[in-house]
Parts: sequence; C-alpha cells; structure tokens
Amino acid sequence: MSETPFLRAVRLPHGIAGALWLGPMPGRLRPFGDDMDDLRAQKITRIVSLTPLAEIEEKAPSYATALGGEMDIAIARFPIADFGIPADEASLSALADEAARHLSGGGRVFVHCAAGIGRTGTVAICILRALGLKTVEATALVASAGSGPETEAQKALVDRFQAPTRPSHLAETNP
Repeated sequence: MSETPFLRAVRLPHGIAGALWLGPMPGRLRPFGDDMDDLRAQKITRIVSLTPLAEIEEKAPSYATALGGEMDIAIARFPIADFGIPADEASLSALADEAARHLSGGGRVFVHCAAGIGRTGTVAICILRALGLKTVEATALVASAGSGPETEAQKALVDRFQAPTRPSHLAETNP
C-alpha cells in the first residue's frame, strides 16, 4: 500500500447525498487498471479531469489512450495548465455548479489534475462554494483531504470565485 492513497475523500456538508474524491490522474503513479478499479469500487459516476491532453499523454499514456476510446465513467474535461488557473472563469463557475448539482443528486465525483494537489484543490474548493459553503470552510475541508491552491493566482481565484446564485442553501434543503 502506498503512503498516499489514490482516492482522498472530502467531507461534504450534511444533506449532500453524493461523495467527492480527490487524487492524482489515473495511471500516473500506479497502473491505470488499478486506479480505474479503485474508482469503480467507490462507484464514481463522474471524473473531472483538469489536466491538458498533452500532459496526460506524457504522464499517463494508458489514461490518454482510454480517453480516446470508450470510458465506463463519465468524464468532464476542463484543462488547466500546471500551476495555472482557467482562462474562462465563467466556465469554471458552470463546471462547479454542474458538479455541485451532481453531488446533491447523489453523484460520486472524482476530481484530478496530475498530482491531485493545486488545480484539483482549487476546483474542489469552487465546487464546495457552489454547494453553498463559505471560502474558509471549503478551503479547510479540501486541505484536510490533502489538496489546495499552490500558487498566488490559484489562491486569488478561490478568493474571488462567485458561486452561482441559488434560491436557498443546498445543505439546508435536505436536513
């Protein structure tokens, strides 16, 4: 067993039916098949891939091959350069909102970049913000799962991220 688990759970607010997991790109640190087996064992229903295809091809060729074919888990691709932030913050907001809705409906989401730290943590915080959490709480929950912003640009993005407007706090709708 490796010192750092492939999948790291994020504690979600009470009333959220799904599960959020963070980690490195499948096939980067271990055999791709082992990582996919772990994702299936946790009944992951959506992968949010933050790694550009060229980086995937370089660091996890088996994953790149699988992305070009049929995957049995839905994948939302949202490439962000290593140590970077998305150029289109409105698209990030839409991605975070969609992931939050999926989690609220009982979906099981796995978010990854290459190492599962900076880009992963930044987007995971935005997903938690879309669930209605305050930035400080979202950041603490993601940090407890071993991820978080690594650069000043990522920290600034998290600070200015505006969650989509909701009629009510999602965590309070299902006590």
